[in-house]
Amino acid sequence: MKARSFKFIGGALLLLALAALAVKMLASASISSAMAHQSPLAIPSNASLPVAQSPLSTPAPQSVPVCDVPWPTPPALACPWLPTPTPQPTSSFPAATPWTPPAPPSQTPTPLPLIAAARNPSGVLVYRGDSFQGRNVDRLGNAAQVPQLLDFRPPVEVGPGYDYFAYFDRLVPAPRGRYIAAIAAVESGEIVDIIDRTTGRTLWLHWLNAEGNPVSAEGFFYGWHPNGYEFLFREDNAPDHGLWLVDARTGEHRLIAQQPTWDISGAAISPDGQRLIYATNTFDVHQIWTANADGSEPRLLLESDIIVYVYSWSPDGRYLLYVGEPSVTVSDAGGPLWVMDREGRNRKPLNLPFIFGFGFQPVWSPVGHRVAAVGSADDEMAECWERDESFRADPLCWYRGTGVYVEDVDTGEAQLTVRQAIHPAWSPDGSLLAVSRMDDQEQVDIWLVNRDGSGLHRVMDTPEMDRRPVWLAKEEAK
Repeated sequence: MKARSFKFIGGALLLLALAALAVKMLASASISSAMAHQSPLAIPSNASLPVAQSPLSTPAPQSVPVCDVPWPTPPALACPWLPTPTPQPTSSFPAATPWTPPAPPSQTPTPLPLIAAARNPSGVLVYRGDSFQGRNVDRLGNAAQVPQLLDFRPPVEVGPGYDYFAYFDRLVPAPRGRYIAAIAAVESGEIVDIIDRTTGRTLWLHWLNAEGNPVSAEGFFYGWHPNGYEFLFREDNAPDHGLWLVDARTGEHRLIAQQPTWDISGAAISPDGQRLIYATNTFDVHQIWTANADGSEPRLLLESDIIVYVYSWSPDGRYLLYVGEPSVTVSDAGGPLWVMDREGRNRKPLNLPFIFGFGFQPVWSPVGHRVAAVGSADDEMAECWERDESFRADPLCWYRGTGVYVEDVDTGEAQLTVRQAIHPAWSPDGSLLAVSRMDDQEQVDIWLVNRDGSGLHRVMDTPEMDRRPVWLAKEEAK
């Protein structure tokens, strides 16, 4: 009887101990949950991981509010009370350094002479098929029937039969004939190799990281300086990221514009080499700026409520092509492409229905104030333009429902020159246009057409998709 009493008492004591332990654990969990709710950096209550409070940590003050701001507002800006995290090295790239515009030059550089148009269309018509090829064009505009391979030497040793330049998409020749920029599209933008036509040397555009290792410059090519040996490039990853002025002779660069957290969208230097104009975009700020050619003395030229983009100057420097005119001044009459003078005045729309946002580049004729650009050729765009997956799956979608227009900016007269065509390139004298055109059998070749739309004819007939024509003037084709 006594043994059963002791067993009963022992069992009761064990139950009481277990009950006390359970109460203690519940209280601890309640305290931890309350502390997690109070901290602005705590894991949410619906997270899959349990919330634990270190016995050595200090609970967050009761008065600290929770930082709950909508994307894309940076929490560090909206909630200054948040603790500053300890920087952790994430790559070998050196830290960026603050940049300020350079002081104005003590002596204004002498304006460059304007480049005169050629007297005839002779030169080499270069295009991209399976690889880059060229066809000689005579003084009458007749293209040779037999193509020639271009003698480009890669910057590195490659094996026999390996086409290094098959990786590149397009060529952009410098205005004075010696250099060509070979541009390849990559996931983060574009990379550039510089080809010296005189020496055959090719230079890879890069920068050096903290360990002194070369890193490919990635961003966007924005055109040549009229001096013929420098070009504009927007670099996105280097410590001195921003708008670079690159010397094609050496590969060295100077930072001439930088907008923290802003996107530089297009830039151009005036034909006399005196003025730089570039566009910047952020979520709700869209501006076009002007500065001296070295980036000094920047000032605001235009502020808009939509995305802005700067293209290029007319050969005489009178007009600048851009997109992004404020909506309050836009009427239903014109398209998205506009022109302004170098002071941001006398702005007016072009009438051609330019397609903006797909990488198409309007190009100036070397003679007069004519612009060739890709626009919609039908009242409604082809169905493949409506859905992203269809556009990517159909490489011929670029040609469906599009065409190349030519507009005289002075008169506003616009004409659809050729249908189912993209990538216009002017002959050196402005009398002809080379285009990449799809025929009725959906074969894509390079075609030539007079600037008034007459004389359309195929230059070559190949199964490859021939595209990206560019005309090397006679002195550029040596």
